[in-house]
Amino acid sequence: MIATTIEFDVPRALDRVGGDRILLARIIDFVVEDSPDLVRKIETSLESDEFGEVERAAHSLKGLVSNVYCEAVQSRAVEIEKLARSRNRAGIQHALESLTDLLEPMISKLEVARRELENG
Repeated sequence: MIATTIEFDVPRALDRVGGDRILLARIIDFVVEDSPDLVRKIETSLESDEFGEVERAAHSLKGLVSNVYCEAVQSRAVEIEKLARSRNRAGIQHALESLTDLLEPMISKLEVARRELENG
């Protein structure tokens, strides 16, 4: 397990959506639902040496988590995206392990934030 903590900026994300708590809760739903699929896409694409697909999935993940300003996951996605361009399999695998370790805590914290947003 890596030592990086999962933090995201709910006030900044709320500001981004004009203070609409319900909209931000929906965005969080998308992040929670789609992030694991994108990480799996990175894994399966890497297994097949499809570096272009690795890059696209990492880019999509980067954009998705940027909506909630989750910088730890976003920075890993950026790293994987760059490594995929240079076809650096070992680097991608290392970054992917780190990303995978961050995924569950991110989802757990986002689910708590979503409940808080919905309950006002």
